[in-house]
Amino acid sequence: MPVRRATILAITFSLAAAAQTFDAVSIHPNNSGRKGSSTVGIGGAAGRLTFDNASLHDCITLAYGIPDGREYELSGPGWLDNEMFDIVATFRPGTARPVVLAMVQRMLADRFGLRVHYETKELQAYSLNVAKDGPKLKVNTVSDDGAFIHSEERTVFRDYSMAGLASRLSGLVFHLDRPVVDRTGLKGFYDFTLNWSARDPTGPSLFTAIEEQLGLHLSAEKLPFHILIVDSADRVPTAN
Repeated sequence: MPVRRATILAITFSLAAAAQTFDAVSIHPNNSGRKGSSTVGIGGAAGRLTFDNASLHDCITLAYGIPDGREYELSGPGWLDNEMFDIVATFRPGTARPVVLAMVQRMLADRFGLRVHYETKELQAYSLNVAKDGPKLKVNTVSDDGAFIHSEERTVFRDYSMAGLASRLSGLVFHLDRPVVDRTGLKGFYDFTLNWSARDPTGPSLFTAIEEQLGLHLSAEKLPFHILIVDSADRVPTAN
């Protein structure tokens, strides 16, 4: 497809998505006191979206496509994590996921007065590079949905890209103090295992395991990130 035609179609689709709204939306505060147990479900075939005990932070990261482990890409007031809600929204069955997410953005703007913009900011980060002796990775030859199996001393990756590894390293599991960005230049998908210890001082550290077992290296530096800034939001949504 010619680039210009593809661009026109993308713009048309985006405008169509922005113009749509949910058929119905119900929002109620969740005062159960349950923390860390939020769930989100998008049933495309059923035409139903649910947030159960979700914070406004959860809603925003879903709506704007910020993956788990990359919450640093959202900057806003601390209360975004504290006010919890149950939200149910209905839409035409079969609606494409990008359109549903665009409708979530509009719902947050209409009901919570959410206003946001993007900025590029430099943050303390780790860059993931190939070590001097080269990578020690096995190319995955059986394409599947991938696997991530974690325990305190062993983490197994199956069918993972280097971008996927960097995203995982940025998450809470590995206890790093800053995000990780893939700078390896390695394409494709790999199978590998990390044997490391976060608690046992006699075991290999995560940094050592990555270098000795994977042939990769983490370097601390400042890197630019595309950050979603919350300009304003209301703690109490407009009535149903």
